[in-house]
Amino acid sequence: MDAAVLQSLAHWPHVPRCTGWLALDQRGQWWMRHQAGPAIWPRDAHGRLVKTDAGPVLHAGLTAFIGRNYTVDATGAWYFQNGPQRVDVSLEVAPWIIRLQSQASQAWSTHTGQTCKVESIWLDGMGRIWLRTHLGPGLLHSADMPLLADRLDAQGTQLRLPGSAPMNLGHFTAPPATFFGFRLDPP
Repeated sequence: MDAAVLQSLAHWPHVPRCTGWLALDQRGQWWMRHQAGPAIWPRDAHGRLVKTDAGPVLHAGLTAFIGRNYTVDATGAWYFQNGPQRVDVSLEVAPWIIRLQSQASQAWSTHTGQTCKVESIWLDGMGRIWLRTHLGPGLLHSADMPLLADRLDAQGTQLRLPGSAPMNLGHFTAPPATFFGFRLDPP
């Protein structure tokens, strides 16, 4: 977290939480609601965030600030620490959207630009690739599926990246939030 954020937390420890304003979609884009609404973002029948009263966060500086101060609490709820105020984040699918880089060095990075170390790789019942990283669980960005497919063995069960040991592809059928222990919406 930014030093200024930590200082403001120490100076104003009891600022009320901000809930229902910020969300992260399945492609790693932050979204902000235009006006107050329910504390939990509405979802459609498929679980996707309803963004009709929201817009993407496009300012590079604000996006970077949110990314530097994005974290998780002990209950698995994700939030952005905006100075002394906690801003709860509703997740469309996952807390991290992971990118697979085409070059061999620093193969994995998050939607916030952080390099991450992948500990295990999983396939869910919908055919999506999930990664357990040292930062927490993440979903592979859909645009990177061809890169990943090129690095799977002929049986599609083992991932081989240059400069690292092969990783077996596990399978799970439970909801990802249950399997990985995170919350889609704030408590």
